[in-house]
Amino acid sequence: MEIEGKSYANVKERRGMIKKFKIRVDGKEYSVEVESVEDEKSLDGTTRNINPPGAGTPAGVKQQVVQREPLVTKDKCVVAPMPGAVVKINCRPGEMVKKGDVIIVLEAMKMENEIHSPMDGLVKEVKVKEGMTVSPDEVMVAFE
Repeated sequence: MEIEGKSYANVKERRGMIKKFKIRVDGKEYSVEVESVEDEKSLDGTTRNINPPGAGTPAGVKQQVVQREPLVTKDKCVVAPMPGAVVKINCRPGEMVKKGDVIIVLEAMKMENEIHSPMDGLVKEVKVKEGMTVSPDEVMVAFE
């Protein structure tokens, strides 16, 4: 079997082993080939280490843990944990919120992320608007 000019010996071609896709990134179209590795073998016969989600960290591999500062600053402001677009605002100035209430919904990487109130308190100011893009650590809500 030959793929892109590279020859593979002793490989049986199976239907569905390699699929071709066209993808578009920023308006530019690319053709890609995706190899199925369900059997943990690649075309060149080497074994791949496949770890399904939830399988844990393989032995001997250190898992990096990134600790994030709390979403609330010392002056009682809730900041954006990531870049994203404000989809929904569930609080307004003068409103009492309870710890755990969803006060903002951010969309990042096509997923909606709920931002919860870190405390019981009175909303002093909402510094964002729906549709607005925020940067990490940008102040979104200030408390009394």
